[in-house]
Amino acid sequence: MKSINNTLFIGKVFHYLNVATSTNDIAQNLLSEGVYTDGTSRNSLEGVVVCTFNQTAGRGQYGNTWISEPNSNIALSIILKPHFIPIQQQFYLNKIIALAVSDVMGKNTEGVSIKWANDIFIYDKKVSGILIQNTLSRNIIDTSIIGVGINVNQLRFEGLPHATSLRCETRKEFDLEHIVENLCQAVEQRYLQLKSGKYADLDAEYLSKLYRFGADALYQYPNGTYFQGKIVGISDSGKLMIDSKVGLEYFNIKEVKFII
Repeated sequence: MKSINNTLFIGKVFHYLNVATSTNDIAQNLLSEGVYTDGTSRNSLEGVVVCTFNQTAGRGQYGNTWISEPNSNIALSIILKPHFIPIQQQFYLNKIIALAVSDVMGKNTEGVSIKWANDIFIYDKKVSGILIQNTLSRNIIDTSIIGVGINVNQLRFEGLPHATSLRCETRKEFDLEHIVENLCQAVEQRYLQLKSGKYADLDAEYLSKLYRFGADALYQYPNGTYFQGKIVGISDSGKLMIDSKVGLEYFNIKEVKFII
């Protein structure tokens, strides 16, 4: 792949690697160097995409690893410069990327939902993970590296009973380049929607696709105690809001576990 069609800026500079350790790390190196390999300045790096179908050291949230079978799945990172988003509202980046990935997945299979905070599920199994790394400057987001991993054609996930792929769910094999192109287009559309201030629309769509929203389910505190509750929303700062027997509780990542 050389560039993405039908976008304004995302993927117009497209850096494909036959094998890579972590696309987020490579994107970070591009930002740190200040100049892209073709001489493009750091200020115009927005929309640059780093992609591989063979990632050897992928990372998830909080040091988790992302294991991927070579040439079966997608690992992709996008550089953005979302200066228009206040730091207090940076979770909107999570929302639009999750919506973009679910848009693409939803075109290919049923049962797609967004599991707070950074996973995409097909029914009760994970098909995609998202890792967003923001660099802050005073009261704005200077740069953002959007990392997305999607299980596409992998059929076996040893030791991962809650992992799946598009092929597992549909029994169809997918063109990885086609999925990448659709994803870049979807991210750009959602990003421009956010940039135009469509916060209420994004909130409503996110909640409509949120895994277990409004349903009674079982969760677990970090101390191992189980509790019953109902997801009722997401706070402005991105905390998960669960109505339980003790009342409305707010959770950061790693403060609550979904029991599946």
